[in-house]
Amino acid sequence: MNQEKIGKFILNLRKQHKMTQKEFADKLNVTAQAVSKWENGRGIPDIEILQKISEVFNVNIDTILNGSRTKKKITKKNLVIITLFIFILGIIIYLLLAPNDYSFTDVTSASKEFNVRGVAAYSSDKNSIYISDIEYVKGEKEEKYIGMECILYESHNNIDEKVSQCGSLTKAKKNIAKTLSELLKETEFKVDNFSCTNNNIKNSNLYISINLLDTNNNITTYKIPLELTGTCN
Repeated sequence: MNQEKIGKFILNLRKQHKMTQKEFADKLNVTAQAVSKWENGRGIPDIEILQKISEVFNVNIDTILNGSRTKKKITKKNLVIITLFIFILGIIIYLLLAPNDYSFTDVTSASKEFNVRGVAAYSSDKNSIYISDIEYVKGEKEEKYIGMECILYESHNNIDEKVSQCGSLTKAKKNIAKTLSELLKETEFKVDNFSCTNNNIKNSNLYISINLLDTNNNITTYKIPLELTGTCN
């Protein structure tokens, strides 16, 4: 535990709140000499005083003892988990307001070129789909594209019906070229009320079509079949 670092942190907190040592000491019911001792790294407040400092400056005791505010970087994986949690939480809130016999299933793909991560919620009268992560896993060197449209389809009796779409080739940014992996990081599907052809969403034939526009105005298409297997509840 670094007394000097803790002292500087307390000093900075006091100055940020525009308090004199005496004003700060009065709030803690201690002497100004005690505050000076802490701020010069010659001592550390006891646990009761630390609790009071925490309340005065609205900061955790652990942060004070660490001597700095730590900033946690949110990774893409954590962001996906958080978004997925919010989606499921929304479904739970809906269940509380309008009770239904809901079930949850994973949304994945058996594609060798793409990994897909998502979840679907379904009941007798409502279906929802959230696809949070599509990852391109084939090839080390990737081509660059100036536009991409990603479309979620349901196929039934040889008829493909569009469910949702992300991006558009008509709005391609010709001065910005990105790889497929980079473009997919900006892609997700959230369908709150999916009217599937089958009574059970798990029996639906769903797939994602990816259309890519390269710098020579050529279009490359990928088809990703989806699987709704297992349960998440």
